[in-house]
Order: sequence, then structure tokens, then C-alpha cells
Amino acid sequence: MLTLKKLQEFKEYLESGAFIEDFEMRTPDGQAEMLDMIDLLFEICEKANEVISQHFYRRLQGVPIGEGGKDLN
Repeated sequence: MLTLKKLQEFKEYLESGAFIEDFEMRTPDGQAEMLDMIDLLFEICEKANEVISQHFYRRLQGVPIGEGGKDLN
């Protein structure tokens, strides 16, 4: 499981400019891997938004939530 500390460290890595420094020093294959990592991060953010939005939408609608976040209805 990803921890809050690791996410904060990655955010600081991006903000500090170290990500770009590392990116510029990599081979094209290494740069592609770093870009894939950022692309995956965007996908994770979209999925997290979808999951949490569905959860709160169901709660606001009064739909009971079972194990694994599935509707009981």
C-alpha cells in the first residue's frame, strides 16, 4: 500500500526540480519510463476520483454500501 509519506516525498521530488534533472540525465528509454510513471499517476488520480465520487454520491442518495463498496440493492 502506498503511504501518505511516500506521496509527500514524491510531490517534493517533483516540486524541487529533481524529477526534471533526473529526466534530462536519462537515456530515451529511461525518459519514456519516467513519462509512463507520470501517465500512470494520472490514471490513478482519475480512478481515485471516480471511486470516491461514487462512494459519496451513494451516501448522499442514501444507498446502503456493502463490502467492497458495492450496492446492496
